[in-house]
Amino acid sequence: MTSIRLKTKNFWIICCGSILAATLIGCSNYNGEELFHTEGCITCHRFKGAGGSMGPDITAISQIKSESAIDSYLKNPGKSNTQARMPSFAHLSRAKRKAIISFLKK
Repeated sequence: MTSIRLKTKNFWIICCGSILAATLIGCSNYNGEELFHTEGCITCHRFKGAGGSMGPDITAISQIKSESAIDSYLKNPGKSNTQARMPSFAHLSRAKRKAIISFLKK
C-alpha cells in the first residue's frame, strides 16, 4: 500500500512541476492566429497583406517593438498613444495576449 501512495505522490509532483514549468516558460494552448481574427485585430490592422486599414500595418511590429511593449500596448493603447482608437485588450489573459504576439512574430 505504501508503494502505491509513493507512486501516486510522485506522479502528482511530476504533474505539478510540469504545469509550473509550462506556465513559467509561457506555453499556452491558445492559437494566436485564431485569436487575432476572433478578437477583431484583422478588421483594423493589415498583417502580411490581409486585413483592414483603419489601424497601421503590423506585419513588422515584432521587429520594431519588444514583446513587453506590444503586451503593454494591447492592455492599454491610450497610455503610450493618446490618439489611439484601438480598444484595450486587457480582458484577455496574459497567455492569450502572448499567443497573439507569438503569431505576430511569424
